[in-house]
Amino acid sequence: MGYTHYWYRPTVINQTAFNRIVADFRRLVPVLEAVGIPLAGYDGRGSLSLTDEAIRFNGVAKCGHPEDHAVAIAWPTATAAGVRTNPLADPKAGRWFAGAEIQTRACEGDCSHETFALIRTYTPKTWETPEKGLYFEFCKTAFKPYDVAVTAALVIAKHYLGDRLTVRSDGTLTHWQDAMMLCQIELNYGLGFGLDEEAEEATP
Repeated sequence: MGYTHYWYRPTVINQTAFNRIVADFRRLVPVLEAVGIPLAGYDGRGSLSLTDEAIRFNGVAKCGHPEDHAVAIAWPTATAAGVRTNPLADPKAGRWFAGAEIQTRACEGDCSHETFALIRTYTPKTWETPEKGLYFEFCKTAFKPYDVAVTAALVIAKHYLGDRLTVRSDGTLTHWQDAMMLCQIELNYGLGFGLDEEAEEATP
């Protein structure tokens, strides 16, 4: 339960393409940090991992943001965007059945959630069945600040992989605009991104 992004990928991503994905995402890391979205290792501690075989990161667990357990299981409003920069600002705009609806990305005092991992070589489990030759992965971000980094990583991957990567989301393209614009400004592409299956509106 919670706000999640989904993608279907091939078992192996070409090394050249993967290197370009990693290189472009690496360019975004200092920009993300400068706008208040530092990234950490898979468990919310230490440093993110960017290698020629994998991208792994999470938000920062001990982020220093004020505790607000009302947004522990958050869902974005239809027009939600940005990241809360003023710790005194209340991001809540309503409720969904499991928690608060929020109008901007925020955390409850812990900016980490599920690990985002994009690995070059994927080993399917014995029970997994591909969809059109592609295998399912996902990352639940709960619309915390590192959601911008997760969506940016997928925008980058889609740019290089095209129809070899299917990207879906609990949100609509509205919720991806921050990542798309970030990529457009820093990498000169991104605004052409589109979800392969977009919900009519971002409701749980």
